Amino acid sequence: MKTRVLLMIALVFLSCYVSAQENKASVALTAAIYEEEVRGNLDKAAELCLDILKKYPDDRPVAAKTLYHLGLINEKMGKQKATEYFTRLVNTYPDQIEMVALAKERLAVLSSPSPRTLTARRLENPPADISMYGAVSPNGRYLSYWDWRTGDLTLRELQTGKDRPHTDEGTEGDENATDYQSVGASVWSADSKQVAYIWQIQDSVSERIELRMVGIEGGKPRVITQIAEANEMWNLSWSPDGKYIAASVSQRNEPDQIVLVSTTNGSIRVLSDLGQQIFPTTIRFTSDSRHIIFDRLTDEMNPERDIVVMNIDTGQESELIQHPADDYLLGYSKDGHWLIFASDRTGDLGLWVVSLSGTKILGEPSLIKPGIERILPVGLTSEGALYYGVVRATEDVFAVDLDPTTGKVTSPPRKLVESYEGGNFTPSFSSDGKYLAYASRRGNSPYPTNVGNALCIRTLDTGKEQVFYREFWRMGLRYIIVGDWSPDGRYITFGGSTGNSEYGIYSIQLKTGEIKRIYLCGPDERLLGGAYGPDEKGFFARTKLDAGISQIVVRDLQSGEEKELFRYPQVERGIRTTLSPDAQRLCFSNAGWGGIRSLNIMPASGGEVKEIWNFGEIERGIPGIHQAWSPDGRYILFSAPDLSHLRIWILWRVPVEGGKPEKIGLQRSWGIHNLTISPDGRQLGFAGRGGASTDSEFWVLENFLPEEK
Repeated sequence: MKTRVLLMIALVFLSCYVSAQENKASVALTAAIYEEEVRGNLDKAAELCLDILKKYPDDRPVAAKTLYHLGLINEKMGKQKATEYFTRLVNTYPDQIEMVALAKERLAVLSSPSPRTLTARRLENPPADISMYGAVSPNGRYLSYWDWRTGDLTLRELQTGKDRPHTDEGTEGDENATDYQSVGASVWSADSKQVAYIWQIQDSVSERIELRMVGIEGGKPRVITQIAEANEMWNLSWSPDGKYIAASVSQRNEPDQIVLVSTTNGSIRVLSDLGQQIFPTTIRFTSDSRHIIFDRLTDEMNPERDIVVMNIDTGQESELIQHPADDYLLGYSKDGHWLIFASDRTGDLGLWVVSLSGTKILGEPSLIKPGIERILPVGLTSEGALYYGVVRATEDVFAVDLDPTTGKVTSPPRKLVESYEGGNFTPSFSSDGKYLAYASRRGNSPYPTNVGNALCIRTLDTGKEQVFYREFWRMGLRYIIVGDWSPDGRYITFGGSTGNSEYGIYSIQLKTGEIKRIYLCGPDERLLGGAYGPDEKGFFARTKLDAGISQIVVRDLQSGEEKELFRYPQVERGIRTTLSPDAQRLCFSNAGWGGIRSLNIMPASGGEVKEIWNFGEIERGIPGIHQAWSPDGRYILFSAPDLSHLRIWILWRVPVEGGKPEKIGLQRSWGIHNLTISPDGRQLGFAGRGGASTDSEFWVLENFLPEEK
C-alpha cells in the first residue's frame, strides 16, 4: 500500500514537472514570435528560437512550431537556411501534422521561381567604428571588429549576436600599460577559416604596425610582416587563392601607397604611389586573384572618382567605371559576375550594379537602390548580402544670444546654416559682424575617407554665400578647416592638408579668390591652432615631434620670419591660441602638458605667462578646451567637458585678470567647439556635434543582385 501511494505521488510530481517544462517552452516560443511578428527584430527572434530547440528538443509540438518560425524568420531575412528548417521539421516531426502541412506549403513556394524582394535590415548593437575597422566573413557567419574597451580583435556570431575576444594583448584603456597595443582593420580569407588584421604597437622608443593572421579557432597569431613608422594601414583585401593581401598604407615621411603583401614570406611590393590621390574607399581582388579593383580620382584636380582595375603583375590600370559623376566601389561578387558601386550620376547618391565578364563590363549599370547615404562596405557575403556601416556623427554651426552685460546665454541654440546639414563646422565671425565663415563638407566620401571641404562665406543679413571648393582640389588640398579673419576682413586663414598627409596654413583673398600658402609643416611637425594678427602677423602653436617640444610662435606672413614666444615640452592633445580684440595679448589653452589643462594669458610680443585658470590633473585622452575673448577684452569664454561625464560640455566665463569661472547657461552633449563671438557681444557661434565618429549603424542589404539569366 505504501509503495503504491509513493508511486502515485511520483507520477503526479512528474506530470507537474513535464507540464511546467511544456509551459516554459510555450512561453519562450511566444516571446520569440513577439520579436518576429510585432517588433520585427529577426535576429533576436532567431536567437530565441535556437535556444528553444536546444533546451526543449523533446517537446515535439513546441519544437515543430519553433522550426516553422525559424524557417519563416530566415525566409524574411532572405537566407537559404529557410528551406533547411522547413525540411528538418517535415523529417523530424512527421506526427505534428498541422505544422508539417504548413512547412510543405512554404517549401513548395520556395522551390518555385519567384521575384526576390530587396530588403535592408538594421542590425542591433553595432560595435564602435564598425565602418572603419569591421569585416564580415564571406560565409556571413562572423563579424571581426575592434573592441574599443580593450583594443583586442573580437568576433561576433551574426546569427546569435554573441561576441568573443580573439586576441588578448590589447592595452586600450589600461592606464598601467607601459606600451600601447591595439587592433586595426581586419580581413577574412575566402574560405572564412582565417582572419588577418593590423596590430598597432607604440612604446617609448618606436611605433610600428604588424600584419598578423590567425585561424577561426584562435591560438597564437602569425606575424606576416611589419612596417616601422607607419601611421595607418587599411582597405585590406585577401586574394581568393590566399597568396596576397592588398592594402592602403600611410607611412610617415613617405607618400601614401597601395601595397601587395605576400602571405607566404611577408614581402611587400608597392602597386601604386597615391601622391595627391585620396585613399580608395575599398579595394577588392578579382576572382582570378590576378587583379585588384578600387576607386580613384579621375584626375587630381577634381573630386569625382572612377573605378579602375589593376593587373598586380604588371601594374597596368584600365577603367571599369568611367563617368563624369562621382563613383566609388562597394563590392565585387564571389563569382566575379557583379560589380557593386555608389554613384551620384542621377543627382543623388544611389547603389548601382553592373555585370562583369573577367575584367570587362557587360551592358549598362542598373540603379538598384536610389537615395542611399554615404555608406562604407563592411563585407559582401558569398550569398550576395552586402553589410555596410553608416556613421551618424554630425556637426553643425549654431548660435545663441548673449546678454552683453552679464555674459549669460539668453536663448536656446539655433542653426545658423541649414544647407548641407550635418557637415558644417569651424565657424568664425568677421570683425565687422557682417559675415560668417565656416567649412562645409561636400562630396560623397563616407567616413573615415570623408574628404572634400568647401570654405563658405555667408552674408548674415541676406543669407547669400560665396563658396570656394574646387579651387582647393586644384591645389591638391583634400581637407580644410577655417582659421581666422584678417583685421581688415580681406583675408581668411585656413588649415589645409593634401592627400599625402602634408599640412599647412593658407590664406585666401576673398575679393580675388587668390590662395596663398603661408606655412608648410615639415614631416615631423604638427600645427595645433592659430590666430591672424595686425600687420600681416600670424600667431600659431605647433609641435616638433623630432625635438619633443611644442611652441607658440609669431610669424611675419610676408617674409616668413618667426619669433618663438613660448615653449613647452611636447603637448599630447593640443594648444589653442586666440588673440585679444586689441591684439595686445594672447590667450592659449593647454591640453596635455604634464597632465594639466589650463588657460593662460601672455603679451602678444612675448613675455611672462599668467595662468588664469587651472583644471587640475586629467587622465590620458580627455579632450581639450575651446576659448574666445569677449569683445571688451575683459573675459575669456571657454567650453570644456564635464570630468564626471565626458560627453557633456559646459560653457564658462572667467575674468582675464583671474578669478573663479562661472557657468553662463549652455550645456550640450558631444562638445561646444570653435567658439566665435560677434563684435557687439550679442551672439556666440559654435560648432556642435550630434554624436561621436564611433557612432555607427550596421545594416545588411539582401536580395539586391539581379537573378542569373
